[in-house]
Amino acid sequence: MGIELSPEQHEVLKQTARVETPAELQALLAAAKPRMDSLVREVQEPNQPIPTTLTELRDLALTIHHHAGSLDGKNYLQAQRTAFFNAIRLVDTAHSWFGEGVRTGAFRTRSVEEAVQASRPWRARLEAYADHAFFADTTLTDQFGDVNSSGTLQEEVDDLGTLNDLVARYRDELEAVGLTEAFAQEGKTLHDEANGRDLTGILGLRNRAEATALRNRVLTYAVLLGREARAAGVNACWNDPEARRRFEAASFRDALRRLRPRRGRGGAETAPEGGETPPAASPAPATGGAPA
Repeated sequence: MGIELSPEQHEVLKQTARVETPAELQALLAAAKPRMDSLVREVQEPNQPIPTTLTELRDLALTIHHHAGSLDGKNYLQAQRTAFFNAIRLVDTAHSWFGEGVRTGAFRTRSVEEAVQASRPWRARLEAYADHAFFADTTLTDQFGDVNSSGTLQEEVDDLGTLNDLVARYRDELEAVGLTEAFAQEGKTLHDEANGRDLTGILGLRNRAEATALRNRVLTYAVLLGREARAAGVNACWNDPEARRRFEAASFRDALRRLRPRRGRGGAETAPEGGETPPAASPAPATGGAPA
């Protein structure tokens, strides 16, 4: 028998769920940036599996949901709660995309063969739309029916660019026979990927190292906001032992560790991407880390 989630648990999961599009991620990052810049003075890395930290963050979010009224009385208001919940969304998204996404191939440029193969179903469906919309204009249907005859990446980029231009130019006629916004967006995504602008590029990230640095930054930020929420909860529920214990349980003591420095030439330490060089007196622990 499965575990039944309460309505409150469902609501918290919904409010802290990962986003689905780069635009949503960019909007959350833009909203968080001012406070993230002021709080995150040293980016740290995971010291335990990120799903474990996400569970701890969501447990605290549920406790906050239970005691929102008490928190209001100690100046931990809806704006702070929303920022914390959105920080959890950022961590979940960054982990899913930059961790699992690396393994599934979402964060690398496709090979020529993969790019050509990926566009074939979309091209075929577009040709069918065009054959219906422009059945009396064979010159135009021939343009929509173009195929990558050379099998080269350059032709793939050129063809997809031309086809997307045709979709934009004849959008009304194509929509009249069934073309959707999602289908049009799929064509643009295929063109971006063929052109070397995979999802990391769309987000302005040049490589996996920058993706990992961003993941570490939002993780550090979320844990800091978690510590703020914990302290606010302990303060607000000081005279309610049971509630206070729930807040005190959210320690996050194992969530983060300081980034290991990279060794430059001649043995000099250099700061890792996204963080500062840790002082020699505070080495990172040798065990317990999660893979990047």
